[in-house]
Amino acid sequence: MSASTTDEDIRSERAELHFLAALVEELMRKMRVAGVLSQAELNEIEQAVAQRLGGTPRAW
Repeated sequence: MSASTTDEDIRSERAELHFLAALVEELMRKMRVAGVLSQAELNEIEQAVAQRLGGTPRAW
């Protein structure tokens, strides 16, 4: 595999990850607005994901 193919693959995967992250965020927002999940529950989800990935949770 050439370097240009690898770079293209990385860009494609990054774009897909950004799309999926935006999709999840929009779904979580809609669930909050619809009353399916509370803000506290969304913060708990964010905290659990941050712990699994080693990142910093965002506040909802």
